[in-house]
Amino acid sequence: MNREPLVFAFHDKTLYTFERTDQHSASVFGGPLDANITGRPFGPKPLHLIARLRSRHLSVLGQRFVFDLPLIYGMQYDGCELSYRITKSHEIELLHIEPASSLDDWPYPNFPPILPYIPLRLDDTPQLTNYDSFAQRFSNMPWPQPTELVVVVPSPATIGLSLWGGGDDGVTIVFECDLEAKKVKAYSMT
Repeated sequence: MNREPLVFAFHDKTLYTFERTDQHSASVFGGPLDANITGRPFGPKPLHLIARLRSRHLSVLGQRFVFDLPLIYGMQYDGCELSYRITKSHEIELLHIEPASSLDDWPYPNFPPILPYIPLRLDDTPQLTNYDSFAQRFSNMPWPQPTELVVVVPSPATIGLSLWGGGDDGVTIVFECDLEAKKVKAYSMT
C-alpha cells in the first residue's frame, strides 16, 4: 500500500522518511502534547505536537541521550517562530516564541487543539543523499544545513484536516534540532 510520507528527517547524509502505519509505533504524528512547558509565557491557545520521534527509529537521538524528541509548533500563532530546550522527560523549556499571543481564527476558525494521532513507521529504505538534494525537495530551506538533524513536515493531505485552511500548498514546518544542546528551533516556510 502506498502511504503518504508525513515527516522527513535528515541526518548525516541520510534521509529518513516517516509514513502512516496501522500498527502501534514509538514515533507519531500529532496527538496530545504530554509535556509540562515552562519558560516564556504564551497563549491562550495551546502549542501543538506536530510529531514525536523516538530513538528506536533514529539512532542519533539515543547517541545524544535524546530518547524522545517532541516537535512542537504554534499552529494558532500567525507566523510562529519558536525555540525550546528539552530539559528532561516530559518537560520543555520554551526559550522564545514570536508572536506570544494566539489568534482565535488562525489558521482558520475552530482549529482543533490537538492534531489527529497517527502512528508512524520508518520507511524501510533510508536514502543516502546530501543536504542539497534534501533541501531541494522543499521551498526556501535554510542553507547551509543549520543543525545536525533537520526535520521537515510538509502539509499532509491524508490526516483528515487542513493544517493551513485551504492554503496548504507549499507550506512546510521546519525543525532545526541541535541534539547536543537538546534545543529545537521551529518555523514555517512557503
